[in-house]
Order: sequence, then structure tokens, then C-alpha cells
Amino acid sequence: MAKLRDLVDVNINRDVIKIQGVEFPVIFTFESFPYLQEAYGKPYGEFEKDLNEMLKGEVTVGEKETKIMSALIYSMIRSGGTEATFDEVKGAIPLHDLVEIFKVIMPIFNRQMFQTEDADKVKTEKKS
Repeated sequence: MAKLRDLVDVNINRDVIKIQGVEFPVIFTFESFPYLQEAYGKPYGEFEKDLNEMLKGEVTVGEKETKIMSALIYSMIRSGGTEATFDEVKGAIPLHDLVEIFKVIMPIFNRQMFQTEDADKVKTEKKS
């Protein structure tokens, strides 16, 4: 029997980011929503609103912006298959690297084209 990976690219939605020189697979799918909400501490709709507000002008990196960026990075790392806690991810990324990593993940996030209504349909239970 043929294997799917022999017929099509099963990693078409997977990308990588580098933290401390090490590559980590990242992806943003429906599986990412619970991780994002866990890290951000608010529903996806509020995260999206805050993210859009942050991106309106020149991004200054303060506490709120750092949390937005870190939460998105964390959710994509977890969805990509790497076990980590939010605190581990925050602690692993030096502040001077955060914005550069964020620039890499934003196009990945943007290509998914989820609507807030889609996110609201996903259970908000915590991933284990």
C-alpha cells in the first residue's frame, strides 16, 4: 500500500525557526489554538485583536508585545511537535532574538487565514 508521504509533501505547512542556533519545526493549525490561549491567558479573539493593534504602527517591544510574540511562538513550537512549557520558550529566546523570530513566524501565521469564528469553534481545553 502506498504511503501518503510518498505521494505528496506532508510537510507543506511546516517551517522551522532557530532558537540559539537550533532548528525547531513550527506550524500553525487548529491544534495551535489551545496552546496559544494557554500561553496568552485570553481567548483567541482577544489575542488577535491585541496582535492587530500591536502591528498597526512601529512595534515597540514592551511587556505586552513580548507576551504576544512569545505566545504565538510557543503555540507554533508546540504544534510543530516539540514538548516545552511557555516559561521554557520565553527563557530560551533572548530578547534581542525575539523580534527576528517573530518576523519568521508571522508569514506562517498569516497564511493560515483563520477567522475568529473558526477559533471559537475549537475547544479551549488545555493540551497535555
